Amino acid sequence: MASNFELFYTRFFEKQYLSYDAKTKLLIEDKLKLVKQDPFRYEALEGYTRVRKVKLSLKGKYQRLLYALHMPQANQLLILGVFERDKGYKEFERKFSELKK
Repeated sequence: MASNFELFYTRFFEKQYLSYDAKTKLLIEDKLKLVKQDPFRYEALEGYTRVRKVKLSLKGKYQRLLYALHMPQANQLLILGVFERDKGYKEFERKFSELKK
């Protein structure tokens, strides 16, 4: 079954992605393939109905790849960025507070 979802990226994520080494990029690309196949496979971020989180461990730090479902259209996924878990997602909330519902 082919996926009908398209991936879109924030500038914030694009800048992050360019700064990663080849191994990290490959890990993120693998996770994005899984997201595109089934965007509902990962759990929602608490307090956000459309935002999902993918667990990652990058360079020994626990982080989350966050993406928004149906943004901007119903068949589109917006990749928001990679955020450190131990900061309580404060950076995410500061940048994307308009997604809260």
